[in-house]
Amino acid sequence: MARRLFLIGVVTAALSVATPARAQIPVIDGAHLAQAILIAQRVQRHLDELRAQYRTIVRMGRALGAMDHYRVPDVGVARHDVARWSHATTLLNALNSGDAAGTAYLASVLPLERPGVPGNGLPSAARQTFERQYATIEMSDSVAMMAGHQVGALRVYQDVLRDAVREFEADVLSPLLQYHEMTAILDKIAGGELLTVRQDMAHNQLLSHALEQLLARGKRQRDTEAASMNMQLATWRHGRAASEAMAAGNGDALRTWRQP
Repeated sequence: MARRLFLIGVVTAALSVATPARAQIPVIDGAHLAQAILIAQRVQRHLDELRAQYRTIVRMGRALGAMDHYRVPDVGVARHDVARWSHATTLLNALNSGDAAGTAYLASVLPLERPGVPGNGLPSAARQTFERQYATIEMSDSVAMMAGHQVGALRVYQDVLRDAVREFEADVLSPLLQYHEMTAILDKIAGGELLTVRQDMAHNQLLSHALEQLLARGKRQRDTEAASMNMQLATWRHGRAASEAMAAGNGDALRTWRQP
């Protein structure tokens, strides 16, 4: 036994002398090793939870069976039947497809003559009243033209949204597994949010034009009521003098009248 140990020692010494030592003694930090083990355990537990959730989702998906009964038919966008009407064809075409320049609207309403330089011989108050009444008509025309164009443009845009929703529905209800992986589901959620934002934008545009119509109507009504009130105030302010002047004029006329 002693001889064997001696031989082992001699061989080891010879090898150490013949070849340079290259190996290094590893140094292990106990704290770092324990932390690495804890991280690996947490990762393993998280992976097990994800696998369990995935198995649950797959089991629920198999229980649902075919998804075709969740398909919803498209809602057709209402459009004007242009062939039914003979004199409003131009405007109805604009309401179906848009009228950015307002040409169709102007071709279907009574023309408004340009005033040129109005009120050269009118007092300042009368000229101001005329300009504001004319501004009411111009405002109504502008609001109506923009609203009509927006309605037609949104009818065309609804076709684009309908096609996008149809493709989105096909992806959601597809029986293929690759459409229901984690990244695919996240992409579909993002796509659904994007479609919702687009629809909200179109809805807000319609609401803004409806508000403009109400503002134009309110201005017209306010101008009418203001004109009526101004006439009432003028009657109260100058009615007595006008009545006295009329009576005096009638009296002078009667006194000076002679039968021809």
